[in-house]
Amino acid sequence: MGTLDDIPGAMGCNGCGERYPLLNGRPVLVPGAERGSIEAFLATEDGRKMVREYDGRGHAAEGKAQGGGLARLKPPSVMHRYEEDLLHGRAKVLFEARGGAQPLVLNVGGGPHRVSDGEITLNIGPFPNVDLIADGQRIPVADDTFDAVFSLAVLEHVPDAPRVVSEMMRVLRPGGYLYSEVPFIWFYHGYPSDFQRYTLSGMKRLFAGLEEPQFGMTHGPVSAALQSGNMALQMLVPARPRALRKLFNGLYRLVFFPFKYLDLRLRGHPEAHTMAGGFFVLGRKPGARPAT
Repeated sequence: MGTLDDIPGAMGCNGCGERYPLLNGRPVLVPGAERGSIEAFLATEDGRKMVREYDGRGHAAEGKAQGGGLARLKPPSVMHRYEEDLLHGRAKVLFEARGGAQPLVLNVGGGPHRVSDGEITLNIGPFPNVDLIADGQRIPVADDTFDAVFSLAVLEHVPDAPRVVSEMMRVLRPGGYLYSEVPFIWFYHGYPSDFQRYTLSGMKRLFAGLEEPQFGMTHGPVSAALQSGNMALQMLVPARPRALRKLFNGLYRLVFFPFKYLDLRLRGHPEAHTMAGGFFVLGRKPGARPAT
């Protein structure tokens, strides 16, 4: 991997000869052919939705523009997150990677919001709070750079998830933490597309390179079932007028959201993983941590 030099309107790699254009002062660190594919996606309907969401306009802005009180109501979620486990995993990634000092952290698929002030975010477009415009399948960073790496609901969107995991491991320092959340029983959501889901066994295979990995559920079986029912109901209701779907969605959530807390009883059930909403993993890259 070569270094980057400033050239008019771009940056050039003195090792590979690649030229990377600048967007809002940030180089688009994606090779030419792949850059064309990403630009083509961002021009599609799903791509434009992604751009609007990351720019802070998305569904919330659309509801505000409609001006009706019903449009601004936000019904309760039918999904219960096991926050204690998740916050513990994130805390290790964000605060314990250097024994309590501020670590150098990479957020693969980050933006438009940061999980912490000290992270470097990577995404495929020049969205707000994105530092590296690049593809997670080819992270443009030297080996053993970061104290910690994490990705939140990203691996289902990439064509080659094992390659992204391999790249996250490559740029992680020996002994550094890796944390990732991946859905299982979850509806299709294409940003930029949606390619796969992982069972607990699949997660263990995908992250087999981690040292002493810890696995757990992000959402339990009841939450997954309630969300599936919610999505099925939306399909049964006519798409227009839009307020009708909003009404049925709100009524469904108001009636069924209390049942999500049944997942608290299923947290340790040996079969809960067979219908979990998703999983997380926390582990370390093998090898001794270099002195800092």
